[in-house]
Amino acid sequence: MKREFSTYEVTGYDDQGKIKFVHLREGEFVLPVEIKGDDLLKIKKMMELNPGVTVIIHAAVDQKRMRLLEVDGYSLRKKDM
Repeated sequence: MKREFSTYEVTGYDDQGKIKFVHLREGEFVLPVEIKGDDLLKIKKMMELNPGVTVIIHAAVDQKRMRLLEVDGYSLRKKDM
């Protein structure tokens, strides 16, 4: 099955419960998406080490189950002042 990749802006994360979430912005919508593995650790590190910068990911998301399937790449963008 071919995965559809899109670019998302990471607006935050929730790692307190049993299920971990990352908050992804696509256009006007912010989606809470379940995340597993090292991807959350990478995103957290990028956000902590680069204050004032937005983390952008290119990823495949299962829209029905709201689950992150695969991250193809990461980038950083300076926030607009």
